[in-house]
Amino acid sequence: MDHFEHTGTRAFYRPVALVTFEQAVDMVAEAIEKARAQGLADMLVNTTGLTGFAPPSVFARYGMASRWASVAGSVIRVALVARPEIVDPQKIGVLMLQNRGGVGDVFTSEHDALVWLDTHMATSRHTGA
Repeated sequence: MDHFEHTGTRAFYRPVALVTFEQAVDMVAEAIEKARAQGLADMLVNTTGLTGFAPPSVFARYGMASRWASVAGSVIRVALVARPEIVDPQKIGVLMLQNRGGVGDVFTSEHDALVWLDTHMATSRHTGA
């Protein structure tokens, strides 16, 4: 898989392509599956290099969250980086993901996503989660 790498227990996926929203969802799902199959703990997915689609509808976000939760489960934490115009102000997709057992959040910068992953990793170690 192009644009996929890992360091330690963390995967990084930074695809670059002109795609539909559905194709983007599938690409990220495949990367999550790969990270999970490799036994990784978390991953940063930077989708800012994916173009060709408008901000998704609530229904499309539901499909995305359901798909990603089904492949990630509570096993792998996912920090998604997206262009600001793609991120819903109420983070409805994140809520949908979490309601389906996934652990993730969305950000507009890799720095913020990495801080969240690092903080979440430290919290998980202390609580045994």
